[in-house]
Amino acid sequence: MNGPIAQIVALTCYGNAFLTGQQIDTFFPENSTCTFCDRLNFVELQKSLFGKTKEKEVAKTPDDWFVYLKASGCRGIRLSRTPQNTPHIPDRMSAGFVGGGGTWVMEVLFPNNRSEYWVARWEVWNQNVPGNRIWRVTYGRVSAGATSEFSPPELADVAQKLEKSLKEIHAFSKKHDCSGFTKWFEDALDTLESEGRNLHGYHKDLAPEGFMSKEAVTILHACQKSWVFGGMGS
Repeated sequence: MNGPIAQIVALTCYGNAFLTGQQIDTFFPENSTCTFCDRLNFVELQKSLFGKTKEKEVAKTPDDWFVYLKASGCRGIRLSRTPQNTPHIPDRMSAGFVGGGGTWVMEVLFPNNRSEYWVARWEVWNQNVPGNRIWRVTYGRVSAGATSEFSPPELADVAQKLEKSLKEIHAFSKKHDCSGFTKWFEDALDTLESEGRNLHGYHKDLAPEGFMSKEAVTILHACQKSWVFGGMGS
């Protein structure tokens, strides 16, 4: 799973945990999805009198943003992805690059059927900085409107569909001697088949300890381990 996707998943999980009153660890810079980040801040996009868009910072860190959302009456965060599939490159190939693979959006939910939509912008600020913290990430509130309709799927159904797909791609990978990829699929299947006793995902802290159900954690780790999209992986 590439860094931007892992980070926005983690932000969604930690934000929801904080909003429900759970004690959480400091997100930045401690979370593993922030390892190569020098900064994570949050801004609102506003239009000036002359029609130009300007940014107003509302939080300097994710931890400040969680506090800001709670004080604003936020009741939860929902993560979604919209396909891009531009004419020159499909999402399955662009997914290995920052900003590729579709548009990932955090929908911040408020009372009275109102939502705000936040997206990320990743920028390299210094390729030679000590500690390799080369990225500066800005999450911007790009729009607001009515809360989108959503019916969450049953986790058991998600796990079953994922396992079926993994068995098919594992068989294909093994037949065509795709070596490293085959091992990744095996580990993802092991995560599902062991019902979470063997967690093979790289990021162990995408959600606070004890916040998600064991079934949800298992699916998240299996998704991490089976993520081979982008470049040669496609």
